[in-house]
Amino acid sequence: MARPYGEHHSEALGAQLHLPLSERICPICNYMAMRVYHHTKYGRTEPAWINYLWCGNCRAYSSSFTGAGRKMVESDPLFEQYGDRIKEVFRDHERLLKILDGHWKAGQLPQVISRRQRGR
Repeated sequence: MARPYGEHHSEALGAQLHLPLSERICPICNYMAMRVYHHTKYGRTEPAWINYLWCGNCRAYSSSFTGAGRKMVESDPLFEQYGDRIKEVFRDHERLLKILDGHWKAGQLPQVISRRQRGR
């Protein structure tokens, strides 16, 4: 069953943000199974990301909303699959994590992050 990471896990999660986009160590179960997914959200003055961290082993997860700056994701398999219905998937964390795990196992995640050209 999916459960959110607690506030007391934020330091351990934040300490791994500089690591490459690959599996990381989950602060709850200590398995190398924590994964990341980014969805670009438009409609603001600058693009932003909806970020999901989740553990493929214990089903813990965290979501956040951050500015993307000049960074962009080159592919979004979840958006490609669901399009405008993606908001429905975000509402059901159990379903979302199952779908994201499928994309991870298929090699469609982690996403490639690149820099947006200036003025775009």
